[in-house]
Amino acid sequence: MTVKPFVILYVEDNDFVRESFAELLATADRRIVCVADGAGAREVLREQTVDLLVTDINLPDGSGLDVAREAFGHNPTLPVIVCSGQDLRDVARSLGPTAHPLSKPFELEELEALVERLARSAT
Repeated sequence: MTVKPFVILYVEDNDFVRESFAELLATADRRIVCVADGAGAREVLREQTVDLLVTDINLPDGSGLDVAREAFGHNPTLPVIVCSGQDLRDVARSLGPTAHPLSKPFELEELEALVERLARSAT
């Protein structure tokens, strides 16, 4: 029996950051889908089921907040991590109880701990 992987949609416009963190977050139980902008994120959200959205706030074609709101339209209980160099606690609260802020710059261990906690609570 094959176990369905935990699918993470990672939206980050910085190629190096996106590729580095995606490689480090990938495990046998996780599948990371990476995109560089809101348009790519919307396409993934339309075409497949996502278990976690990790998005930068400032994207080249708009706001990661808009992507998060659209993701909630597909799945109102989807866990979302919003990332920015700004204080996002109020923004995350405005998105709802499944949104979690993560301030840049962050360490891989910090992101990994949050992803692991959200993955455990989703199962």
